[in-house]
Amino acid sequence: MGKLIGASLTFANAWDEKRRMKSDKSTLAIIEDKRVILDSLTAFFEVSERFDLIFTADSVEQFIERWNDQRIDLLLCDIGLPGKSGIEAAWYAKRRSSTTQVVMYTVFDDKDAIFQALCAGASGYLLKNTPLPQMEDLLVEVLNGGSVMSPHVARMVIGHFNPHLDKPYTSDAERLTPREIEIVSLLQDGLSYKQVAEQIHISVDTVKYHIRNIYGKLQINSRAELISRYQRPT
Repeated sequence: MGKLIGASLTFANAWDEKRRMKSDKSTLAIIEDKRVILDSLTAFFEVSERFDLIFTADSVEQFIERWNDQRIDLLLCDIGLPGKSGIEAAWYAKRRSSTTQVVMYTVFDDKDAIFQALCAGASGYLLKNTPLPQMEDLLVEVLNGGSVMSPHVARMVIGHFNPHLDKPYTSDAERLTPREIEIVSLLQDGLSYKQVAEQIHISVDTVKYHIRNIYGKLQINSRAELISRYQRPT
């Protein structure tokens, strides 16, 4: 009888420990319509020590249907989906839960898709050739307050705002971070500091902090100068 009680207590303790460890993980949902890619992501994150994969979906419509009252810390989402696009998923997720971080995961590296994703509230844009262990590290970085992009995507986006990026006289100080690029993009759309703060879910003071950094890097003193210097091509 004593052995039975001891075994029961051991099992109960193990179950409690497993449940505690699971609760310490960040919750993850994935939208991906390519079965082979989804299976690879699922197999990787189901045994992750840092993420709890709560569900997957192969379309935005299925994602909306499956998202009941679960807390989603991070949504990993393809852009080129059947039906509604991944951009629409990002808009939906951020409006339903402002604390949910969205990272786009795609083969597309065109500027328009990147800017649309950033404006929808995405905190990262990773290409599908990103190794899974590296991607996991980057997703954790997003949850810690960072913004991530694959190196090729980051350079392409920065080059969009800084056409002199590849010229030898361009200094490192002129290279903006992904978050600074996002803020410049929103300013170019005519948003006020308050609107920028609301759009990307940070405080107005944080927006001003980023603006000061941008001005310092680019050695400019006004919003008009910023817009004129990095005017989007027509």
